[in-house]
Amino acid sequence: MKVSFTTLGCRLNQAESDSMAEDLTTQGIEAAGRDESPDMVVINTCTVTREATKASRQAIRRAVKHNPDAKVVVIGCYAVSNPDEIEAIEGVDAILSNDDKENFLEALGHRPQPLLQLGIRGSSEPSLPYRVRANLKAQTGCDEWCSFCIIPTTRGPLRSLDEDALVEEARAKVRAGAREIVLTGVHLGKYRYDQGGDEGDLIRLMERLLEIDGVWRLRLSSILCEHLTEEVVDFIAAEPRVCRFLHVPLQAGDDAVLRAMNRPYDSAGYLESVGRASSRIEGLALATDIIVGFPGETEEAFEATMDLVRELRFSKLHVFRYSARPDTAAAHMTDLELPGDVKRARSKRLIELGNAIRSDFLRAHIGASLEVLVEEERDVEGTMVCSGQTDDFVRVWFENHEGGSLLGRMALVEGVRTRADGLEARLRNEGTGH
Repeated sequence: MKVSFTTLGCRLNQAESDSMAEDLTTQGIEAAGRDESPDMVVINTCTVTREATKASRQAIRRAVKHNPDAKVVVIGCYAVSNPDEIEAIEGVDAILSNDDKENFLEALGHRPQPLLQLGIRGSSEPSLPYRVRANLKAQTGCDEWCSFCIIPTTRGPLRSLDEDALVEEARAKVRAGAREIVLTGVHLGKYRYDQGGDEGDLIRLMERLLEIDGVWRLRLSSILCEHLTEEVVDFIAAEPRVCRFLHVPLQAGDDAVLRAMNRPYDSAGYLESVGRASSRIEGLALATDIIVGFPGETEEAFEATMDLVRELRFSKLHVFRYSARPDTAAAHMTDLELPGDVKRARSKRLIELGNAIRSDFLRAHIGASLEVLVEEERDVEGTMVCSGQTDDFVRVWFENHEGGSLLGRMALVEGVRTRADGLEARLRNEGTGH
């Protein structure tokens, strides 16, 4: 039996899709190849914005249309927030919640028409899918209740996964070939807060993961600024295997807008936290999320965001135009809603600024020696082209003329030129000892 996954939204969704796929391998269910017809299609949905909801609906309809003989399973945040809409789409066989991801096989088996009655034959030696960079879900849920966000409703309260179980899961991923572990969560900085813990628990988890033989890199997917405590920053600064890249959501650089968003920090607190991280972690790259056109955002408030972006020089910006999400507090701020052309213009200006800063960031890699963890390699007209990520999260492509596979190895390259999606480089030698 073959299965394919379509995953929308955040890295946590990707981690959960990986985990569900791994569960299926224990029953002998394999990933469908690019030219193979799957017996089951799983769409892991997102609904964090109106655009994400639309993309999820389109993905479901495409899955039904292009896989008429497959069982179609819809899961994730859109499945929680709008199950009636999904049920109205003809061809969907099962709708599962976010909680069902943690017991995916059991959830499938308890549907009114169990999807596991499809003639699955167990594998005598199930194995995990091969991934050089593997996601590890440490927690889910959120208790912040930002006024624009529905995640606390679709994901529920804070829930942390057991530390020992996470370490064992990471060991299994390393045995399957993973060399970089990416810690993910809705609110990663609050790992074990639901059990009375603090940031020390996140540090201890990172320490234990780095003790696993074969872990060359550990990356944090996203963390809020208030969790970049001195202890967390000092740990990252002192441990070279923790990647010099932090995604720290900002959303706005104006305090009035941040208060309206019900964010748990102000601009001064954000600057203090990321400033501490940048000053102590050598070579740190910062990325962030920003919402433009939030209800009531003035031109002065938007300029404050632009100024903060200029000051912090983010290596990458994720810019979102605000759109009202039903069942959120901000959806009721209709009297403060901004015209669409204003939101589009501000988004365009911020994206242009972010692109200019990123171009400078990428150019700084030209001529530099870079360690790249090779995640992919493919033959292009007789030349093996490799690609992977740097420590500071730049996608790099280079040609391997040395012979032999570099997949899953650390390669030393020199940056040659920038491209829209990363950097081209040349191989300096076959590897760095890994």
